[in-house]
Amino acid sequence: MRKHIIKTPIALLSLLCSQALLANEQLSDNTPRLTALTHANLMLAPGELLTDATLLIENRKIKAIIKDNDIPKDAFEIDLSGHTIYSGFIDPFTEYAIDYEREAEDKSGPVYEIKRIGGNASNGAIHSQMQWFNYVYPDKEQAKKWIDNGFTSVQSSYLDGIFRGQGVTLSLADKKANDVIYNAQTSQFMAFNKGSSVQDYPQSLMGSMALIRQTFADAKWYNQNKNKSSGKAVEFNIALERLADAKKQNFIFETKNLNNQLRAAQLLNEYELSGSLIGNGREYARLIELKSSPFSLVLPLNYPAAPEITDGDSEREVSLASLRHWERAPSNLAMVEAAEIPFALTQYGIESDKFWPRLKLALTRGLSEDAALAALTTDAAEIAGIEHLAGKLEPGFMADLVITDGNIFDEGKIVSIWLQGEERQLINRDLELLDNTYQLQLNELSFDLNLTQSPSLTGTLSSGEDTIELANLEYQQGRLTFSADLSDAGFNGISRFTLWLDNQGLTGRLLDSNNQMHPFGGITLEPIKPVDKQEKTTQAALISRLTSPNVAYGLSERPAQDKVHLKNATIWTSDSSGILENSDLIISRGKIKKIGTALKTPSGYTIIDATGKHVTAGIIDEHSHIALNGGTNEGSDAITSEVRIGDVINPDDIAIYRGLAGGVTTAQILHGSANPIGGQAQIIQLKWGDNAQQLKFEGAPASIKFALGENVKQSNWGDDFTHRFPQSRIGVKSLFSEAFNEALAYRKAQADYNKMRSSERRRTVAPQYNYRLEAVAEVLEQTRNIHIHSYVQSEILMFLRLAEAYNFKVSTFTHILEGYKVADEMAKHGAHASTFSDWWAYKFEVYDAIPQNTCLMQDKGVLTSINSDDYEMQRRLNQEAAKSMMYCGMSAEDAWKMITINPAIQLGIQEQVGSLVEGKQADVVLWDNTPLSVYAKVDSTWIAGRRYFSREQDKALQTKVTQERAALIQKVLLSDDAHKQGETPMELTEPEWHCDTHFNAWQQSAKGAL
Repeated sequence: MRKHIIKTPIALLSLLCSQALLANEQLSDNTPRLTALTHANLMLAPGELLTDATLLIENRKIKAIIKDNDIPKDAFEIDLSGHTIYSGFIDPFTEYAIDYEREAEDKSGPVYEIKRIGGNASNGAIHSQMQWFNYVYPDKEQAKKWIDNGFTSVQSSYLDGIFRGQGVTLSLADKKANDVIYNAQTSQFMAFNKGSSVQDYPQSLMGSMALIRQTFADAKWYNQNKNKSSGKAVEFNIALERLADAKKQNFIFETKNLNNQLRAAQLLNEYELSGSLIGNGREYARLIELKSSPFSLVLPLNYPAAPEITDGDSEREVSLASLRHWERAPSNLAMVEAAEIPFALTQYGIESDKFWPRLKLALTRGLSEDAALAALTTDAAEIAGIEHLAGKLEPGFMADLVITDGNIFDEGKIVSIWLQGEERQLINRDLELLDNTYQLQLNELSFDLNLTQSPSLTGTLSSGEDTIELANLEYQQGRLTFSADLSDAGFNGISRFTLWLDNQGLTGRLLDSNNQMHPFGGITLEPIKPVDKQEKTTQAALISRLTSPNVAYGLSERPAQDKVHLKNATIWTSDSSGILENSDLIISRGKIKKIGTALKTPSGYTIIDATGKHVTAGIIDEHSHIALNGGTNEGSDAITSEVRIGDVINPDDIAIYRGLAGGVTTAQILHGSANPIGGQAQIIQLKWGDNAQQLKFEGAPASIKFALGENVKQSNWGDDFTHRFPQSRIGVKSLFSEAFNEALAYRKAQADYNKMRSSERRRTVAPQYNYRLEAVAEVLEQTRNIHIHSYVQSEILMFLRLAEAYNFKVSTFTHILEGYKVADEMAKHGAHASTFSDWWAYKFEVYDAIPQNTCLMQDKGVLTSINSDDYEMQRRLNQEAAKSMMYCGMSAEDAWKMITINPAIQLGIQEQVGSLVEGKQADVVLWDNTPLSVYAKVDSTWIAGRRYFSREQDKALQTKVTQERAALIQKVLLSDDAHKQGETPMELTEPEWHCDTHFNAWQQSAKGAL
């Protein structure tokens, strides 16, 4: 019988090290095959603790759990009394051990196509063919930053591109790749950032989302048609082939911010895919939306640094949103747990030595120990695809273990880590051992050993007034070694020391210059200081408010649908009824219930005395670029009709609130003018506090942005932008014709295929679904309206004739500053106009603009509106409409219609909004003065009967914001340094943009916004 009782893992390590020194060097493994870790507390799984039991290990795996410590006679026993064994921790999002570097490509200008090598995808951001187990090369030093924190395995991928390839889960053991790979083919990794791809497309967040959609559609088509014998041959494409069974795969989606996290969830849901979302630490602000999706989360502990506040100027620069996040970030995990959203933890994005302090801070903020352990073990194992192999202490599972001398989530310290049944590394978390003073008793001499380890390990030996600096000082696996010159103490030459430290003292030996060994012992002169246990705080201790959106002036709850009776107002109906004096309007259930004089107030209604005030329909902006994330343009190609503004709506944009304060209730959010055929537009309602999906105007007709003029032919973009077609106005017309012809051919191919018999379709390659051509085809079929950026009469006439040649109608020419020259032709065609009030001469193609443009077009029968195309101008559209009264004598009633019913007609939503008519949606604005006056201020703004803005509420919010900022700034100033440290968050500010912003300058300012 071979039986040894080892009292601590440190002693075991010493024994194994000495055995290894004596063993034949050719033996690759001298570890006992059957090991019993006895009398330990076994944390079998989160919430399942077994006390005073044995974990039996055979080879690399757990053989048995023995409750009575009755171990096999031939087992190598290690007594772990007082210790706790956890399953090894798992990090499901890393780039560990991937020995690969993507080849750099030259980029001296725009790149429209990449090299097609080995069946790769046509876009340089798609690497779904990569299987990263092929590139695993373990790195002992790299692994240490995980092992030191108790991690024993990780899921890994090369983190570059939009489709990044299939990950691999592997052990952190110091072995060859063949021995450490646990699951060679795990999740497909994804992101919105195209990474190192030199290809211009995509340049925007909406472009990335469009590319993902097209890739999934291409993969479906490819795998359904690659073996068909009839029709156009299908090229070999391994990137698409690897996405053949997407619904059977898991996807891990990296996102940089909360809005993108929700977009990723929506996109994966769209294709009925499963997987996990990499979080960002702000989940607490949108828990309801995250909970409604079926995806688990992988959360980093990337707490932000405290805002730097040194004086009044720096204090004013700090946003309330950043102060709130600094306070709430450590509570994020507890709030995710309370929402019952499964999550795992990752070290990604932070320094490894910050992991445990931050996790313990999260525990003080309400995170339960069971949830923390699940996030490190069972939930992490499932996300990493090794739930059958790791994450629990269970027979048959890998013997990947964390051994502690107490509760790891309290004051317990990691003593050792076991990787595949072997105690590979001792983790010294008793940092005080290396920041201490010991007394050595060597022969008849006494020495004081002083050790410090900041910033690096140093030490001295002293006796009386003599001090000797130590050289070659190293601490590894419980053993301290160094050399010192003790000639004055009677030892010749340089002596070499080896000693072992523990909480009680030290033992060791000295080897003098004659290789004579001198054993010695020692004691600790300064006892280890106990760690102060942080008292748990509660959510009630938080100063900050949680609002939607979680920024200044956000709402604590969604406004209720009011039952309101507005009495004795001047009502601007924007309808044939005209302007009604001393009239009443009743709102109920989101609709306009009644308009009239001296109406009786129904029971339960709130009465608002509007005497001397004015009531109008909500203002509608036909052309806006507010509330967007990740870019206004996808300017990489001349045609990008596949991108969708609706994908990138930003509900947190303060411009929404400011628009409401100016009486704006509805806006069409348009793609920019970087290309002739831009992206699909999105009509939104400015429902401040609602999420991105709720902002979208339900049932509004589909529309798209086209553009003419200087921008689309890349005028003034710079010398690098001279190769994309078109580069001339003639070329723009040619491109439109080519796009329309291609869309017609696309539809015909679909129709011809659908006419085939089923037997013939089974043999024939189907037409490939193309999101870009689908949108263009919808224009020709008049199911998608065109809103076209335009200035010069010659181009306006060209497009009118082109539309008539292809038998479709132009909905609206927007900007159209030379519209007065071609108003007859526009009226005949039935096109509308949305223009500026008095912008002119800001570039060559608007030299002929005049402020009488609105009147001249309207007089010719062209339905005309005024738009903003500008963040600030949107909240003064009432004044912009009034300018036509000054410039060309337009009536007040007609001027008001230019920002209410006229744009509603242009957007195809006139049956719901744009005028005050009984039965219409209650988009209503109460003004304190005639709405076309420069002195007019909005009192209240309702959308569908919900009051999203009121001046009274705004004043109350101003007071709350001021008080909350002051309290949070005081908290920052009074907090200690430990609570101020963290990562400086990347601010994803969106540049303000309108159609004539210089595209290149905008592109540079928006860089990195994904």
